[in-house]
Amino acid sequence: MLDDTLPVTLQYQLRSKLLEKIEKRFWSPGSQITSERELCDEYGVSRITVREVVKELVQEGYLVKKQGKGTFVTLPKFEHELSSSYSLSQEIEKEGLYSDFQILGFKKCNATSFLKQILGISDEDSVYEITRLRFIGDEMFAWERSFTPCSLMEGADKEQLQKEGLYFTIFRCSGLMAEEAEVEAEAVNCPVDVAELLQLKKNTAVLHLTRVTTAQNRCIEYCESYIRSDKYKYKYKQILRKKVFYDGAYSDQTDGK
Repeated sequence: MLDDTLPVTLQYQLRSKLLEKIEKRFWSPGSQITSERELCDEYGVSRITVREVVKELVQEGYLVKKQGKGTFVTLPKFEHELSSSYSLSQEIEKEGLYSDFQILGFKKCNATSFLKQILGISDEDSVYEITRLRFIGDEMFAWERSFTPCSLMEGADKEQLQKEGLYFTIFRCSGLMAEEAEVEAEAVNCPVDVAELLQLKKNTAVLHLTRVTTAQNRCIEYCESYIRSDKYKYKYKQILRKKVFYDGAYSDQTDGK
């Protein structure tokens, strides 16, 4: 219960109590908070007071309302230093959250002149086009499309990609381990079709990334991504190789996602 004899308002006291629950992760990022009625009962205040405080915390970015679902703690904005490993999953999981991806498309296609040049393949070579959505918890936060030479993924299928991720799949099929990636980033208005998938409004500003990944001086992937700029930001060049215990022995390896 709040104390109405204190020289501060009940609204201020309630705001402090709710912020404390958020900061101490009583309500973890992405989780739903207690209902208005339960907050009224817990702190002995009116629903008007609860609504005003929740409204303030939404405006300040601590909470977010989801139509038909309730009020949730805002997910943090992730900063990823690209001088380390290229691992969206690791940075997200450091915050105690679950990350995942969903494959939207996996198909073989002819390479454009641009892809032939980037991937260093001939006119006879085909590429796999892989489109994915990335999630933090149950929230979509990125769309990406990768191209990799079919010769590096012989025998691979959608199920294997969904289970192991792209880099581990390339490693299993070709023995090539991703080592470095050059990334370029710019702010753009999200394309309409991608915005619909990410459930963003038309012309929302997002981060557009292009990535060229190499292994043993050979390009193994070209990827473009559209990432919600309110959830993620990037910093300089990355090195992909790291030590992992894999198939019974230590070896240099990538995140695999």
